[in-house]
Amino acid sequence: MSRLSQASGWRQNLIALCLLALLVFVLHGAALQGNWRWDDGTHLFNSTQYTPWSVFLNPEVTRAVSGNQFAPWNLFVYQVNSALFGMDPRAFYLHHLLSLAAAAFALYVLMRQWLPAWRAMLAAALLVVGAPAFHMAQQLMVGHYLDGLTFACLALWAQLRAVERRQWRWAWLAAVLYLLSTLCKEVYVPWIAMALFMPLGAAVAPMPWLHRWRYALPALAVALGYAAVRVLVFSGAGGYHPSTLTGWHDVPGVLGAVALMLTHGLVGAGALGLLATALGLACIGVSLAMQPPQARLRAVAALGAAITVVVFPLLFVARPGLEWQLHARLLWVPWVALCVLWCLPWPPRLVRLHALALLVFGVAAGQQAWVQRQHDRPIEAMFDAHYGFALQPPPGQVLLPIQFNTPGYVAAVAMSAHAARQRMEPGLAHAQPALLRQWPVDAGERARIRVWQDSCQCLAPLDTLAPALQQAALQAQLDNQAFAAPLRQPLPYIANAWGGAIDAITTQDGVVQVRGWTPTLGAGRKMFLTGFTGVPPVTIENVQRPDVASAHGRPDMLDSGFRATLRFASPEAAQAAAASLCAVVAGQLPGQEHQFLMLPIEGGTRCQNALMPPRTRPL
Repeated sequence: MSRLSQASGWRQNLIALCLLALLVFVLHGAALQGNWRWDDGTHLFNSTQYTPWSVFLNPEVTRAVSGNQFAPWNLFVYQVNSALFGMDPRAFYLHHLLSLAAAAFALYVLMRQWLPAWRAMLAAALLVVGAPAFHMAQQLMVGHYLDGLTFACLALWAQLRAVERRQWRWAWLAAVLYLLSTLCKEVYVPWIAMALFMPLGAAVAPMPWLHRWRYALPALAVALGYAAVRVLVFSGAGGYHPSTLTGWHDVPGVLGAVALMLTHGLVGAGALGLLATALGLACIGVSLAMQPPQARLRAVAALGAAITVVVFPLLFVARPGLEWQLHARLLWVPWVALCVLWCLPWPPRLVRLHALALLVFGVAAGQQAWVQRQHDRPIEAMFDAHYGFALQPPPGQVLLPIQFNTPGYVAAVAMSAHAARQRMEPGLAHAQPALLRQWPVDAGERARIRVWQDSCQCLAPLDTLAPALQQAALQAQLDNQAFAAPLRQPLPYIANAWGGAIDAITTQDGVVQVRGWTPTLGAGRKMFLTGFTGVPPVTIENVQRPDVASAHGRPDMLDSGFRATLRFASPEAAQAAAASLCAVVAGQLPGQEHQFLMLPIEGGTRCQNALMPPRTRPL
């Protein structure tokens, strides 16, 4: 390649990068006005708990901070951002949007190996305008998906160079990049199939598949090593939550759920979405038909690899009734595949038809992106308001946290951000936010309480609601609630520390009764019972514990006692549950508002393994 053509290529790439970055900030720049959202508080707090190297090298820490999947890069991004930017969410979002632009540019670079610049640019631009991008641009906690795509695309680019140039250094670079992508998110693990079956460039002499695959040996070694580490970290092939695919009888329901997620989530429901789906299938057929007869088998193999990359990860999370709009990040890789599909050329005689079909598809995808934004905006505003209250509490006001996602979740993540800031800025005084723990006794107390209102998308005075709505909001926060939470064994790290106690567990016929006390103020405990199979009905009632109130010197802990009842289908199931049961409660005492506390059972440590590992970062 001449110096002139090299300079032209670099100039072209730079223009593409700038255009993609501009498109990202035009479409998603509103994220720069966002506050912390979703799990951000927990990740910020964990970034003050654990060192970056322990996140990658300590299996206990990796398992604790990666959630249900093996994704240590997620917390690493927060650690890097917090080291650079402290607690400034605007800088986090700036990094986040740059990561989205980098992912689109990496896809462009990969597509340029086969396509002219404008077609490669089409794929990258479609990536940025789809519903998954609009959803993910507003959530910092999915930044590892974006980085993972960057690494995965660059890994395939390096793999292609290794084969085309017959140079092992590119194969080793591809393996390193593939490793980084797998540390970002498990959805990129199946991309090893693309390394084996992706087509070669037009200028490359044909090569037998076995000769090609030898350059993929370093990446295959990474995949095998990853599998071994994954089993070690999670004590098996599964994750924390039971898979929706437990046997052949689940296949029809799971495949139906996957089909609905892919169609409704990416191009929407209704006639327009159905037409866009049909056009996508037609696009697959046309792309295969364009291949020369001698290359059609390889094209089918590449299509099979792409389908594996798209569908395989969804088989273990999709289920009938899944609220996919809350989890639109799951559609990220399928959307990447669709973007690539529509940038592929059609026969010259069908150019106008291709343009028309692409226009219809783009309209459907754009409409679905708008629908996704309308769904997400109120949720984002709700998180912005709760995090804002926790970090800058208005004087004299009391927060009644919304019960969203999981009881106690919003209060816990918001207060985790408060606790993280106290650790990051130990020399500064930070006002302690007041959370509602007691029933208001008069109109003056009600006037101080702030509660989320959908009508204004803001925290508004409780007494501005209708009386029935006031009562419902208070009951959601202050009524006792107990939930059976089915989790895989061994249990995940679901508790920050010990707290309270279970004094006795008794069984009679199919009934299990659990008695003890929790470190809660007044009523309003949110308790999760787990460690057993099934989801039995659970009820819970208050028991007065003057001994606990006296020991803590807090009269407001008089109602800290509880009696929980679980009803199983058989005495045998009840006895098995009693022998393995663990209980976790959302903390309420000062300094514990961001914690979930494990209740020791009769003074023992049966559930010790479900506690978060000790911190590795010094105070």
